Amino acid sequence: MADMHVMLDAVCLAAQLTLESGGETYRAEDTVEHMCKGFSIPKADVLALPTGLIVTLSGEDGTAAHTRLIRVRKRETNLSRLDACNNVSRLVAQGKMTAEDALAALKKIQKTPMPKLVWQVLFGALSAAFFCVMLGGMPEDFVVAFLCGLLIHATMPLLSRCHVPGMLGGLITGFLTAQITLLCNTVYPIHPEPAISGAILPLLSGLATTNAIRDTMKGDLVSGSARISEAVLTAALLAVGICIALSMWEGRF
Repeated sequence: MADMHVMLDAVCLAAQLTLESGGETYRAEDTVEHMCKGFSIPKADVLALPTGLIVTLSGEDGTAAHTRLIRVRKRETNLSRLDACNNVSRLVAQGKMTAEDALAALKKIQKTPMPKLVWQVLFGALSAAFFCVMLGGMPEDFVVAFLCGLLIHATMPLLSRCHVPGMLGGLITGFLTAQITLLCNTVYPIHPEPAISGAILPLLSGLATTNAIRDTMKGDLVSGSARISEAVLTAALLAVGICIALSMWEGRF
């Protein structure tokens, strides 16, 4: 049997990567439990929250307990990393991967870089533009929404480097979206409503809302309440930023 510390490192890293990549809290807990069964660990207790994780592994009688507390500071949507973690967890649960191999694979997954910034910005801009079309925008609105998405998604990494809190970043991006759209409207007449709506839709916390509902239905009320509060506050700050920009242009159109 592998060293308990190695197994604890493996299950904790798998759960941490699950939470950091946008997974639900119950998924992180299930990952720990399934991996512990694959490692033949008699007893495992885990408590996962959106911002932290507590794992305790022990024998049948509660002896030789090992506890680990992990703080989850960053959260993003990375479905490829989430899928890779699920594959490792599945192999461990089936007894096809040792603790050492699982830990090595998870560390490799952790070091996998995000897609290049240029692709993130480009696809963010395209999603904004096509959301605009879906909401009834015209070709000229498509172009403006694409431009807004391009500038906003290029600005977001800069805000992150400047350590601007995520919620405050939502207010700033909402303000910039409306300002760019209304500025473009002074150059060439467009329909600001679908352009603004299409540009901000990719910024809304759709995954957080979905996870909040799933966590609540699973009985994780703390996690569900925290995630839904995050989603609502993000949407509210985006709206506040847009309202500030619109008030500055009031009476000009």
